[in-house]
Amino acid sequence: MNDTYTPEPLVIIWGVQYEDDGLGRRVQIGRNVVAVAESFADVEQLMKMAGLSEWVELDPTIVEWRGGGPEVWS
Repeated sequence: MNDTYTPEPLVIIWGVQYEDDGLGRRVQIGRNVVAVAESFADVEQLMKMAGLSEWVELDPTIVEWRGGGPEVWS
């Protein structure tokens, strides 16, 4: 039996959704959706604002991209 604990990623970037003012991806940090990003640059800025300036975009222990990776914005 494998009892290895796999923690949830700190950040979840949800798939592209239509918002009132266009397309965007919800950005969840911890348990809270903090913003809707319209580009990868928006995600980078949100990470800096959250004190995660050294985040690694493809590290699954830090960030999980759902509904497409960092290149998917439409």
